[in-house]
Amino acid sequence: MMIKYQYAKDENEKLINIDSLNGLNRNKFKFFCISCGNELIARLGKIKIHHFAHKKVVTCSGETYLHLLGKQLFFDNYTDCLQNRKPFIIELNQKRTCNHYEKELGLKCKLSKITTQFDLTKYFDKISVETREDSFIADILLTSKNGKDKVFIEIAVTHLSTEQKLKSNYRIIEIEIESEEDFMPIKRKYLSIKDSKIKFENFKTGQVITSLCNGNCQNGHNFFTLDVEGRCLLKQRNLKQIKNQLSADKEKIVKYEITKDNGYNYSDIFKKSVATYAQQNLKVKNCFICRYHAENNSWQYFEDTSGIPIFCKFLKIKCNSNQAITCEYYKLENNFVNELLSTIKLNEAETEGGYLGIEEESDDDN
Repeated sequence: MMIKYQYAKDENEKLINIDSLNGLNRNKFKFFCISCGNELIARLGKIKIHHFAHKKVVTCSGETYLHLLGKQLFFDNYTDCLQNRKPFIIELNQKRTCNHYEKELGLKCKLSKITTQFDLTKYFDKISVETREDSFIADILLTSKNGKDKVFIEIAVTHLSTEQKLKSNYRIIEIEIESEEDFMPIKRKYLSIKDSKIKFENFKTGQVITSLCNGNCQNGHNFFTLDVEGRCLLKQRNLKQIKNQLSADKEKIVKYEITKDNGYNYSDIFKKSVATYAQQNLKVKNCFICRYHAENNSWQYFEDTSGIPIFCKFLKIKCNSNQAITCEYYKLENNFVNELLSTIKLNEAETEGGYLGIEEESDDDN
């Protein structure tokens, strides 16, 4: 830990930066250590970086110096913002959700987070140092006008906030300090979540929910459909394409599912949906749940009709799983249905679905 002692206090307890001094005024005032209180002298040489030094050799804690300095700098800068109506900005991540197709498809797209700026002074107009709140003592406490909302500012030099404090539900901004350079965000009045030494705990920024895509969704989704003949298809489509297909094939599609593309194996998604619909006693005819099927392990699923994933043990042929629609020997085997449901694990909470054509009500559970 490199301490340069760039700050001291004058006789009036005012914080002084070494850069504010020059050869003319350096000897007009007395300066004192923020940590130990002993007298300091200003070193303004041409070779070494300007700094304060103890006038006499004393034992002084650099960690205490940084901690006390951090609290004073934050208090002074925030107070300046309040008195002069300047912003003190924090930058947080905020979730984004596009709801353009929510009414039509029951699906919202979670998009990448964005950083959003908030001016603390608009919410918290009171500041105090070393203030007790319940069983905790905050280095700096910011309080709202109504006194209900509070933010702890913690200057972490050697000790980070305790687990108990972090779990207290109080908003906490923890600023990790190793040297005077780490105070720059405070002096700039700009604390960002992008800074690895600044942590924000228990802040809830809400979500931006709006029609961000204006109908031109580019996010890929897995689109599984069951038609009136029992045919099962799985394709990758964006929501605009899905909407158009549902409209065009509304007389053919019995039920559908839209799942977010989370990198799952497409064959697992397909087989799990086939088994799920079969368990619901829907008219599903697919070789994956036929008594006479075996899997051709060399196949790779890409689209609904590509590949030959099935080896029919009755007909002794390789075929697509939708061959069952026209096969007179097709025989549903519930053991295969149960096996698929028990062995394939997907995140079903991220699935949306509904009925079209035969039943008009939506299936909100899917």
